[in-house]
Amino acid sequence: MSRFVVLAALGLVLGPVAHLHAQVTATAPQAESDAYSQRWDFSGGYQYGHFNPSNGLSVEAVNLTGWTGSATLWLHPRWGIEANARGEYGVLVIPPNSENVPKNPPMSENLELFGPSFRLYRSPKIMLGMHFLEGAAYGKFSSGFPAGTQPQDFGIYNDKLAFGMAWGGIADYNVTSHWSVRFVADWQPTHYGFSWQNEGAGSVGLVYKFGSLHK
Repeated sequence: MSRFVVLAALGLVLGPVAHLHAQVTATAPQAESDAYSQRWDFSGGYQYGHFNPSNGLSVEAVNLTGWTGSATLWLHPRWGIEANARGEYGVLVIPPNSENVPKNPPMSENLELFGPSFRLYRSPKIMLGMHFLEGAAYGKFSSGFPAGTQPQDFGIYNDKLAFGMAWGGIADYNVTSHWSVRFVADWQPTHYGFSWQNEGAGSVGLVYKFGSLHK
């Protein structure tokens, strides 16, 4: 009889303790995913831009394609510092003229940008974030123009080093803890010819992550 009483008492005492332990275990936060434990990530891929080479309405906007590459130093699982370079290439649209300028002379734009990058949502497979990059843009518009003729003669910007930015969203799909597929959509304004160009840009590529954030 005394043994039954002792076992019943232990059950009354340990039952709530076991229940509380189960609740704590069930609600404990998950450990950080290995996909966000690296100090560095490097990315590269295909770049697209839609650019207006003039502040006038008579010149057509053009589609540009090229490359992009970036390196991000993560100082925290949620934020880091990114350095980005991108090159975009295409052709201008020139109306018929007597200056022997071809209809579609080549142009290019190269940007060197720097700024903070943020991870706003993280799961083992998906990361959604944003970056705010600023720096320099160099537009080369005179290629294909004959000597003595300038792009500005046709309402197009002359070759120039200008201020540039890229503010936008990032989406990563984690294939492994070290490799991801990245999609980026940016508002990419530049400042050629004393006016702003509201360029849209986007890219798709691969990310490789390495190093340890916790050392």
